[in-house]
Amino acid sequence: MGIEERRAISKFQETNYRELRKQIDQAARFEVPVEVEWNTLAQEGAASDYEVCWTKVYFEPLIGALEAIASDELGRRMLRSTLKSVVIRNTIGAVYGETMVQFRNGVLTLDHEPLTNVDEVWDRREAMKKALSATHEEEEVGNPLEAFLSWKAFGVEAVLQLMQRMTLRQRAGIPIFVPRMSLLLRNGREVSGFLWDIPESREGRVVLLLDGRERGGSEGNMTFVPVGHIETVTVHDVTSFGAVSRDQCETPSLLQFMRRLVELEAELSGVLETSLTVELAPGMTPTTAGEMRALGFLSDRSREVLVALARDKVGQAALNEKVQHIHLRVGDKSQVLLTGSTLELTISRTLVEWFTREELETAVRAAL
Repeated sequence: MGIEERRAISKFQETNYRELRKQIDQAARFEVPVEVEWNTLAQEGAASDYEVCWTKVYFEPLIGALEAIASDELGRRMLRSTLKSVVIRNTIGAVYGETMVQFRNGVLTLDHEPLTNVDEVWDRREAMKKALSATHEEEEVGNPLEAFLSWKAFGVEAVLQLMQRMTLRQRAGIPIFVPRMSLLLRNGREVSGFLWDIPESREGRVVLLLDGRERGGSEGNMTFVPVGHIETVTVHDVTSFGAVSRDQCETPSLLQFMRRLVELEAELSGVLETSLTVELAPGMTPTTAGEMRALGFLSDRSREVLVALARDKVGQAALNEKVQHIHLRVGDKSQVLLTGSTLELTISRTLVEWFTREELETAVRAAL
């Protein structure tokens, strides 16, 4: 980089950049940390173009995207709770809006050639707006057997207990995938189906298997297998073991989720005839589709439980007396805590440990 380029960077920083930073904060309605990797933006022999090109490539679309999202209170809440900083640089040679934007862990990274497609401001603005409010991408799967192996169910009895737990959670309303299983008996016969239960009988514990290729499409036949007759257990579709059933649990975008919180806040405030806030817990920035699914599920269960509680005379009195803020988050375990005037609802990252409605209601009542 020559002296002309250095002078142009310095001039931009002292004049244009200061005003643009103010516009960014005004658009977002809060102070947004911005890091610019100036050396990656500087192109040899183009110092006279920095002012116009950098403004159009990075700053105008960013300001436009923030203004569009922060046009109402819902968008402003979402930005404040999720956007931690912005990084501007040129390292990957991107020249289109759809390939220049990445939003992870609260950091919005804008990586674009500084002198290419300068006038495509609208495309870049829309790409930034979409990244800030879109549904998160699915996590990359490492070892496809990890979910099953992590349970350390390495014997017949351990596998049966695990499958029973998964089945009972599924029937209780947790959107968990429970695969088919095959049992090889000591007499050489093999039976397959979906586990229904493992009750006690006069002859000991018995495995109840439903026939059918799909649990919902059962042929109506049930096989009774004494546990003591089982030689081996085969778990089918083990790579999907314990995964979420996508048809039973949507993945909301962050904006959709925030809208649910605003609706819950309005409904609770109306029933309680007092104001309270419902929002993401401070420091909670969902970064994966799995976390968004968990938060979406928690918001639905919370609405069922809290609105019903608010309509109950005793429950309404407890909420009015003790709660001013309700926070939702994803954590290591599902729990409900009342700290000061804040009721914090946490849903586990582990699907099988998500709250059922009854469990959440019990936990909320215990906290209050």
